[in-house]
Amino acid sequence: MGCDGVFMPAAGRVHSSYRTPHVAIVALTAWSAILTLSGTYEQLFTYVMFSSILFSMAAGLALFRLRQTHPDHPRPYRAWGYPLVPAVFVLGSGAFVLNTLLERPVESIAGLGLLVLGVPVYMYSRGGSRHPSAD
Repeated sequence: MGCDGVFMPAAGRVHSSYRTPHVAIVALTAWSAILTLSGTYEQLFTYVMFSSILFSMAAGLALFRLRQTHPDHPRPYRAWGYPLVPAVFVLGSGAFVLNTLLERPVESIAGLGLLVLGVPVYMYSRGGSRHPSAD
């Protein structure tokens, strides 16, 4: 992502000898350690799963939006059972998100907060302008 211009450029630096993104590895290790020390495994798992299912739900909703805004685009892969199967997926994902919000509100809000923390980092790393490949 650092090399593609959608994250801090330092994250894209590759070590000359090992050919690995050493800055990104160190940063990810530090962030993982912070998250590990921030609570229990169950809390961390809830943060991650809440965010993951939320993104999956957004992807399912995007399918409907893209079909509406770009009806003539070529579709090398078709969604089986469209629109019923994707709608069931979105509703099921929404049920999981809602259940997590009701059963684990602190962890859900924390997971959402971690997502929101990424927005300014992303905007800063992009320089506040749209990336050409985003169009």
